[in-house]
Amino acid sequence: MKHFNRLFIFLLLAGTCATRAENITVTTTITVNNFHAQNNLVQLNLPGSTQMDSGWFVSQSDTTRKALVFHAKNKDYINISKLERGYHLFFAQVGDTCFFQRLYKRDTAIIKELDIVTEDAIVVTPHKLLFVIREAGKAEAPHVDSLWIVNKDYHCKDASMCMRTHAQSGDTIDLYPLLGQSENEFQCVAWINGVDYWSNSFYYEGECDAYKNIIVQLTNINPHHLILNITDGGEPVEADSLWITSTHGSATLETIVSPTDGDTIDLSPMVSMPERNYLAWLRFGDCVKVYSFRFNGKEFDYCLEAGIWWVHIETDYNAHVMQYYLRDYNNQDIYDVPVDSVWVMTNNLHEASEYVCSLHALPGEDIHMQQFENGFYELFVQIGECILSMPFQASSNRENGIEDVQIKDIAPSATKILRNGRIYILRYDKTYTITGQETLL
Repeated sequence: MKHFNRLFIFLLLAGTCATRAENITVTTTITVNNFHAQNNLVQLNLPGSTQMDSGWFVSQSDTTRKALVFHAKNKDYINISKLERGYHLFFAQVGDTCFFQRLYKRDTAIIKELDIVTEDAIVVTPHKLLFVIREAGKAEAPHVDSLWIVNKDYHCKDASMCMRTHAQSGDTIDLYPLLGQSENEFQCVAWINGVDYWSNSFYYEGECDAYKNIIVQLTNINPHHLILNITDGGEPVEADSLWITSTHGSATLETIVSPTDGDTIDLSPMVSMPERNYLAWLRFGDCVKVYSFRFNGKEFDYCLEAGIWWVHIETDYNAHVMQYYLRDYNNQDIYDVPVDSVWVMTNNLHEASEYVCSLHALPGEDIHMQQFENGFYELFVQIGECILSMPFQASSNRENGIEDVQIKDIAPSATKILRNGRIYILRYDKTYTITGQETLL
């Protein structure tokens, strides 16, 4: 009877739509350095590109009335400052279906003097934002004491706040100060009498239509340089400027004036910096585009010289074998690189690594795992002065007393064969040349 009553309440609140408690998430968002809005925002996440027709909250302690009704798009933030502390039921109507989820609000309700029915932030040109706010029952818009633009990912220099203005309803806001934060999602926060009112979210790309077909490629070369290729429809393009940062909103590491297709960027000022992805920002007139590249901070990258990006490991725990493969910067297997040495070290989080053994396996050849005790290890591969490694786990089922499979009865996943004076590699049901290209025999 209890479950029947609960279902009846859900159906009553949902009207004629069928209720479902799945495929929806409502994420509480706590803003940084903004105590007025803590625990008063939730983000709507509907499955795929689903759009909500209407939404509302009801208090779990009083399910007979709707405590808050709203109209939001997918990924928008919903201001729940008017809701009292406690559990609430969230409903989103999509067509004939109502999704619902229970939500707990920690803070007590903030009393808001104004009944704001409209607060829109609309990008009207690549760098202009139209801000509109309207109070219910009044033709004149309320006076906004301060207007903030915040980034939901908190990449701005001042925590969540990226930009502050004194714009009023109907004003067009210049977004040029956000160029360094472009290609991100933002919101407007209107402060009126010490209370925050949040707009819908908007996406600022910092791009212009004239440059939407530009293709940029960044290629690392030794000792510490970056090749820049910029084309538009296959034709070389020149940018106004380029600057490099480590992350969104961080300090500029390097600036280049008038970079063009084929230019080489000197990364020597970044030598000794941590290995990570860095961002290259290119300005074309009033437009900004951003691209990432990898830099390991070394004075000379021997693995880059050898054309090897990383070591890929494939493990068959049923057969107790594994194989390793060398992959290039296009993530393709390469077989024509002479391997000088392969060895295994322990890889325990709280213990110093210890040498285990050396191996005589080439890429694609089986490595028997019975020789390793159960645990975590790291496989090292050396090609010239390039040393790469990849962790792996050995699990031979010895503790469970399960009999090991005889390796001699297992067909290797990669085998070299000689045909007409040429070496080919057989892997599963495909044949490759020694350079890794698929072929037919």
